[in-house]
Formats: sequence, C-alpha cells, structure tokens
Amino acid sequence: MEQPATKMKLYCSLTSPYARKVRVVIDELGMSDQVEEILADPFNAPDELLAANPLSRIPTLIGERGELLPDSRLIIEYLQARGKHLSPMPRGTQRWAAARRLMLADGIIDAAVATVLEKRRPEGIIYTAHLDRQAQRIRRSLDALNAEASSLSLRSVGLLEITTGVALGYLDFRLPYLEWHRGHEALVQWYESFQHRPSMQKTQPKA
Repeated sequence: MEQPATKMKLYCSLTSPYARKVRVVIDELGMSDQVEEILADPFNAPDELLAANPLSRIPTLIGERGELLPDSRLIIEYLQARGKHLSPMPRGTQRWAAARRLMLADGIIDAAVATVLEKRRPEGIIYTAHLDRQAQRIRRSLDALNAEASSLSLRSVGLLEITTGVALGYLDFRLPYLEWHRGHEALVQWYESFQHRPSMQKTQPKA
C-alpha cells in the first residue's frame, strides 16, 4: 500500500516578511495542504529549528524527504521544483529590468527589517545614522519601483509581484511613519488591488 506523502514543515513567524513571502508563494501554488506551519522565534529558537538551520533564521523548510532549506529564496526554488510554478520572469532584455526590480523589492524588505531590529536596541545605543540610511534606501527604491509600476501585473503573478506586495505590506505594518504612499501613486494603485488577493489576505500580519 502506498504511503501518504510526508508534509513539509515550515518554521516561520506570522510577522516576518521573509516568511510571508514563502507563505504567499505556497498559497499561490495551491500547496497549503502539503505544508505544516510551525511558529518559531529565531531569537529564542527551539532545538528542532536549530537542528534544521544552525543560522537560527526563519523561514526554514524541511522538505518531503528531509531536505533542510534555510532561506526564503532557496525554499521558493524548491517549491517550484515540485512541478508548480509562479508566472515566470520575462525573457530577453526585459529579464534584467525585472530582476533589478525584484532586487529593489527585496532590498526594501532588508532595509525595513534592519530598521526594526535597530529600533529594538536600548534607546541609548540606537544608531540614528543607520536608521537614516535605511530610510533613504527605502525611499529611493520606492521611487524607482513607482516609476516602473506599470510592469507589475495583477493577473500573471510572479515572484516580483509577491515580493513587492510583501515589502509594501511590511512598511505599512512596521514602518507606517515613513508614509510610503505619499508621492508613489502608481505603486499605491497597483498595491491597493494586489493586497486583496486571497494569498495576501490569508497572510496579513497582525500586531
């Protein structure tokens, strides 16, 4: 008798933008019933997370055959290798422009997370110059994405759209004082529609 497939295990947080990106991908691929979400705090990591990922980071995925995948990009590559795929990146010369936009969206997430972590330090040792630099990175990247917002799709959803949507959602969630909506009308118009996708609603972070 054939044994049922072992569920994959995703160690994650409901507020991590890196984990949310993976969780949105899982839902968009229709794989939610194949993945068990296990909530974990990487700053107080359980032994099973450390065994799977010595870096103590989330998200971390344990695959069907015990594969240990310690990074969101690696996890997404693995999930798509299961036979289901997001909308692909464009080919030819347009690919490099799309890849650039994807890196900017990822960079917004990195800068926002760096800001959140810095602000968690004791008030007397918070490095203000570091916070200012991250805010400048975010604003410049938003300007660039806004100028090219017409390239973002609402129908053929790929990793660029998911990453951009998660990045903007995280700014709303953790850094509302940046008021990213101001001066980025094209990006706002796209996001106001994209955020209503079932995968985005399902993974909406809550304080």
